[in-house]
Amino acid sequence: MEKDKKEYFRNRLLEMKKKLINSLKEKYEDAKSLDESSGKDLADEAYYLYTKTLMLGKVETDALKLRLVEQALQRLDADTYGVCIECEDKIDEKRLEYVPFARYCTECKSELEKSGKIKM
Repeated sequence: MEKDKKEYFRNRLLEMKKKLINSLKEKYEDAKSLDESSGKDLADEAYYLYTKTLMLGKVETDALKLRLVEQALQRLDADTYGVCIECEDKIDEKRLEYVPFARYCTECKSELEKSGKIKM
């Protein structure tokens, strides 16, 4: 990959990382601040527990994305960014524009999803 393209994707990934870290902090604090014991009855307590569970699920999703972004940055440093980790073919730049942390080319991702080996 050309040097200017690498820098472009590095900047995009670093910006994504920054936003994900901020989002994780906010969501985690929001989930922590929910006071399930403030409910006056079982319905209120159930609502608080449900809301907290949803928030923590969003935290988990963002944490996964953050790991994928960090792995993509490592691949940039190792000069393997933009190469499918399954078949070792180049990942289409249009795909990288849409998903800068993509690990698989479109074909491999589809096959791995069909076989149930990956979900994201």
